[in-house]
Amino acid sequence: MSGRPVSRPSLFSPIADAAARWELLWPLPLVAVGVAGITSFPLVVGALTLALVPWLARILARRRPSRPPVVGGGLALLTAGALVGVGVSYDRTLSWPALLTLLGSLALFFALLNTPTPPRRVGVALVAVAALGALYFVGQYAYFDYPQEVGRLARLGRFTGSLLPDLTFFTPHPNAAAAFLEGLLPLSLVLAAQSRRIGRLAGGATAVLLAYGLLISGSRGAWLGLAASAAIGVMLALPNWKWRAALSSGAVALTLGLSYPLLHRLSGNPLLGSLAETFTSRLILYRNSLHLLKDYPLTGIGLGEAFAMVYSRYQLLIRVPFLTYPHQLFLAVGLGYGLLGVGGLLWLLVGFYRFVARVERAGLDLQARSFFRAAWLGPTVSFVHGLTDSPQFSDSRWTMPVLFALLGLAVMTGREALEQADEERRRGRIGWLLSLGLALALAVGMGRPLLAAGCANLGAVYQTWAELPLEEGVQTVELRQAVRWFEQALRLDPDQPTANRRLGMIASDRGDFGRAVALLERVYRREPGNQATLKALGLAYLWSGRLDEAEPLLRRLDEPGEMVEELNAWTWWWRTQGRDDLSAYAREMADRLSTR
Repeated sequence: MSGRPVSRPSLFSPIADAAARWELLWPLPLVAVGVAGITSFPLVVGALTLALVPWLARILARRRPSRPPVVGGGLALLTAGALVGVGVSYDRTLSWPALLTLLGSLALFFALLNTPTPPRRVGVALVAVAALGALYFVGQYAYFDYPQEVGRLARLGRFTGSLLPDLTFFTPHPNAAAAFLEGLLPLSLVLAAQSRRIGRLAGGATAVLLAYGLLISGSRGAWLGLAASAAIGVMLALPNWKWRAALSSGAVALTLGLSYPLLHRLSGNPLLGSLAETFTSRLILYRNSLHLLKDYPLTGIGLGEAFAMVYSRYQLLIRVPFLTYPHQLFLAVGLGYGLLGVGGLLWLLVGFYRFVARVERAGLDLQARSFFRAAWLGPTVSFVHGLTDSPQFSDSRWTMPVLFALLGLAVMTGREALEQADEERRRGRIGWLLSLGLALALAVGMGRPLLAAGCANLGAVYQTWAELPLEEGVQTVELRQAVRWFEQALRLDPDQPTANRRLGMIASDRGDFGRAVALLERVYRREPGNQATLKALGLAYLWSGRLDEAEPLLRRLDEPGEMVEELNAWTWWWRTQGRDDLSAYAREMADRLSTR
């Protein structure tokens, strides 16, 4: 289906035509405001107004803008989830930049669908932007503060980066730099191959620059995404499905067959040890983030940079920020955007790849097919990378516009190959009805447990508002509201884990350790592997003087060594509060955990 705007004669048609000529520029101020974290009201309103200019021009000219095939509903849900995420955030100044960046990225996506600029020119512009980013990353690598980056690749990056003078104005995280570059590498290769003479040389040099930037970034998630996309591209290039099935089966069998002897041979290799350590730490982070998401399943914890303190306070039970984002796409969206955001992301993925499959079957010529394939493999690299990292939904939000620009380029390139048919619209309506029916069936089937989870979610939001940020002290009114919602959740489901754990934590903070133990013992039976429950119950036992019961729980924490340091701090704290008994308990438990 073409999806092109439908023109109707109007006095304002010249205005719409003038706006369309600058279609790709109108969203850029909004993108810049979001990326820079600007929250000045006049600047935000001005940027939003500019982003709406082409839409207003089309309304005046009575033109219908292009609709993205299949993915429009997903983008709407993602936007709704972002608005909810701002609403529940304990500090909205942390969340506004993420919302503005998302709105700017979506405006850029729709601008690509409506621009009269040919897709190839858009692709060249995007690759040029990526080349500038790669030149900055590669040329300034030696001057970035990367103390954690060690090894041969880091030394190589510092050597080549030292060849240029220090021109740094910000330090990108290496994984974020990889996310910015990775999706445009396939497109740069295809553009170089389809160019002639000087264009081919320039395109080849750009592809080499992007590849080198990805290499020294050390981002294994980006390398995995590129490898997966390359494998998909190779399989699609084979002439029939039998060859594709045979090649994919052989590749899987070969990987499985060689993995054990290779791992055994490299067991003493420092790189492999680093990989194993990273893998273990990420699994711990994913598990803890999933448990935190269970406390806020409907709303999420808040958009943008709200994750750091909420994760530390309610999952790790510490009062300083530890990690800034969950390093996984679905967890990042779920925690930031809530249920609506996860639904929107799933809709976007399913709709986008259904669109890709339809275009791939449409019979494009070789050159057009190669360009389209590079366009949709670019976001695929980022989505595969998203299984292990998600800088687009973290404090590195400057990588988000590139992802949505690639999605827009793929849609604007492929839609010309599709024919508009009533059957497609009918299937779309059926999809909406099936989704609505499934949601209603789940709601009816869950019944009271679902309502209890919703009440507990609201209680968790009020508790977050009451207790964060820490320097402002506990807000009594919000905390009472949180307790009311938790108690309502327990009336609906007496074993509701979030309500029991959070009420137990509140009781422990108030010094009512007996009530805390009773509540936390109940939730421990439901989720014995949740680190927040283990630590909260272990500390409640400890402050109750039940050290023998507290010790095995505290030993099961992911980092018992850090628990020793925390207990040493508790020893000092309780002494300053005149509770020498609790100070002695903390000191004795620290001694116990220090001995193996």
